[in-house]
Amino acid sequence: MTTLSLVSGWIICILIGLFGATVLWKIWTGEIDLSDLISETNGGASLSRFQFLIFTFVIAASLYLVIISHQGGPQFPATIPATILSLLGISGSSYLVSKGIQFSDPAGISDRGTEVIISPTRSNVGYGKTQQFTAEVPGKPGSSVKWEVIAGPGTIDDKGLYTAPPPPAPAPASPPKQYATIQVTSLEVPDAYDVAVVLVA
Repeated sequence: MTTLSLVSGWIICILIGLFGATVLWKIWTGEIDLSDLISETNGGASLSRFQFLIFTFVIAASLYLVIISHQGGPQFPATIPATILSLLGISGSSYLVSKGIQFSDPAGISDRGTEVIISPTRSNVGYGKTQQFTAEVPGKPGSSVKWEVIAGPGTIDDKGLYTAPPPPAPAPASPPKQYATIQVTSLEVPDAYDVAVVLVA
């Protein structure tokens, strides 16, 4: 029975360790997006949320070390060590105090408003070639946007792929330069938009 408990303890510790390592790896590679976890609804950084995240990892690692360092093999302690409970209390109370201070000030809950950022803002595209544009809406990931060419030649699809017009025929020795203006607009807030300029030559 003792051997079975020891083997079971090691298996559980290894699985928990692998799970934690997988989560950290996915965070490091960007497969797990922390932007919503450590930022406020208006897109601003949240020190209290970031602190709570760090404390969570510290407490989890401390408890894991306590379990795995038990004499005779991994074993869940009969009582949680006071130091771990203290860390848990400090983490929770500091988070609540920070949020209380933040929301007691109207500036802490103000919304920065919606804005759209296009990239790149300037581009040179040859006749008949394409250019991929991207749009970012800070604080509102996944927001829908509308792409359009508001001036000049060429077309753009709903994914932001701009296609320059074909070259003039017959092709002159020095093709004329043309300018196109690309606009991306937030569908949720039509007043939020950004533009880019394309030189077609």
